[in-house]
Amino acid sequence: MTYDFVCFSDLAYEFNNNENKETEKKIKRRLKYYSLGNYDQNRINYIRTLKNDLYAEITKYDKSQYYLGPTGKYADIKDFDFENLKQDYLKKYPQVSTQDMGRILNFAIYLWQSLKTLFRDCLSITINCF
Repeated sequence: MTYDFVCFSDLAYEFNNNENKETEKKIKRRLKYYSLGNYDQNRINYIRTLKNDLYAEITKYDKSQYYLGPTGKYADIKDFDFENLKQDYLKKYPQVSTQDMGRILNFAIYLWQSLKTLFRDCLSITINCF
């Protein structure tokens, strides 16, 4: 675990500003648990900005410039041009290490694409019940 990944993995589930304080409490606990250093609000804000930017891009789905199309029924890293996405975001967020950016992108694509699949399947089930 790294500082940035711990922060991102909690921020990834933050979908509105009302959750900021609760998310920040979770981050503080996890940073302490993993002995990753002191809580840094500026760093959290930087990672939150990355999360918001990445969320906006990944959830464009087929409208994203990085989306290549589905490779199967479920979310997969191969659905995106991972290397170009990673290089572009490393340029945009140079304070994040290459290794962390790779982990962050893997996590984000899996999580947010899986949510899309889950919602699609739930909607399909609901519609088929009527």
